Amino acid sequence: MLNKYIMIKFKSTYMAIALGVILSSCAYNLDDANPPRPLDGPAGSAATPTGDTFTATDTGDDTWTYVHKGGVITFNIDIVDAPGLISAIDVTLANSAQPEDLGTVVTSLGTAEGNSAGTVSVTYTAGNEAGDEEITIVVSDGQDPAKLLTFTYPTIRIADTDCFTDQLLIGFYDTVTDGHDGLSGLDFTGLASTVEIYMRGDNHPGKYRFSDGSFGLYVEQGFGGNFIHVYMCDNQVLDADEEFAGNYTGTITADGVLTITWSNTFGDSGVTVMTPQ
Repeated sequence: MLNKYIMIKFKSTYMAIALGVILSSCAYNLDDANPPRPLDGPAGSAATPTGDTFTATDTGDDTWTYVHKGGVITFNIDIVDAPGLISAIDVTLANSAQPEDLGTVVTSLGTAEGNSAGTVSVTYTAGNEAGDEEITIVVSDGQDPAKLLTFTYPTIRIADTDCFTDQLLIGFYDTVTDGHDGLSGLDFTGLASTVEIYMRGDNHPGKYRFSDGSFGLYVEQGFGGNFIHVYMCDNQVLDADEEFAGNYTGTITADGVLTITWSNTFGDSGVTVMTPQ
């Protein structure tokens, strides 16, 4: 009788253990077959780059973000929703002209790290060679596998200069010039004209193109206007090319008015005030 009781007790215990193993296995297989649903990836927007930069459209209708050699740009990205929590930021550079001098980057997650919203930043310092840069910024969350938010800036143009003007000067200007006409030998006052300052080709916000470097004098003399490049930095006009080289200087006011003292190899000279239209 005792042996029968022991046998029944043993069978009951064995069945309970077996049932527990089966139920545990089923629960494991159920979890494995139905993993948690992936969360949505990060969502956000990129602000306009700030720093030593101007964004401008050239005469070919191409829009560039210009930065001078060694200039610093900051890219701020606002993450508004990251259910998987903000985890990392990566940057890729692809300078098409000078791959040996891509510049450097410093990334910062700041207080956004580990949170579902916040601002992350990338600080880019341009290299010392002119060229066109493409910058790709990837923000990833903490899921496995991570979900990504990617921003690409394919139109960063590193200009062949160390300095830009304090403000972007492209546009049309009313000009008034007092000076000397080398062709006639006469002085003149109040010569009015219209000149466009713009960018094309290798121009940039430190090397502008003027539609007429004589500010209407050549037209008065019976010739056509002369397109020239004018070099500027901060609030200063430094020089020009063509027949004006070495004799083209001036200042730029905070409201964009240029005053230029100039002369050329033909004996012409003048002081011109350029006022934005």
